[in-house]
Amino acid sequence: MSQLETELKLSAIPAAIPQIIQRILTLPYQHTPPHKLTNLYFETSDNQMRNWDMGLRIRGIDSHYEMTIKTAGKVVAGLHQRPEYNVTLNEPTLDLTRFPAEIWPDKSDLTALQAQLKVLFHTDFHREIWLVDYLESQIEVVLDKGTIRTAQYELPIEEFELELKKGQVADVIALATF
Repeated sequence: MSQLETELKLSAIPAAIPQIIQRILTLPYQHTPPHKLTNLYFETSDNQMRNWDMGLRIRGIDSHYEMTIKTAGKVVAGLHQRPEYNVTLNEPTLDLTRFPAEIWPDKSDLTALQAQLKVLFHTDFHREIWLVDYLESQIEVVLDKGTIRTAQYELPIEEFELELKKGQVADVIALATF
């Protein structure tokens, strides 16, 4: 149920996006057309999830939902490596007991924690994916375009993510500078 996610997130300058896509298209790839994603990110009023170095979200794609928790990992030169746990949901409702017990700090009261969790922000965006063969690796190149919203603010999202699916971490860095 857990996997180590290795990804590099890059903010995109809107005017540069077409040129970046053209570079991607020079490589061997499989393309997934854009689809709409909605994400709800959760936190307690005292930032308990952040204090545990965890991130919790529910993602919706059409009428399919997935709850994800990312636990403590490492970030080196912008490259994120974190254990990630995913659970399929029938509806966008939290159920922390569906995650493995060992990911939680000792003596965690999941019922109390879940009662305290509130939506901190949500994102709505269109995601386009290219699964690229580069050097000795297979790397998922993702373009996200949409918005991030809180109760008070709304900002645009335009970013690329490079996620290592198979191969070497160094190839992710190399592709980012390709």
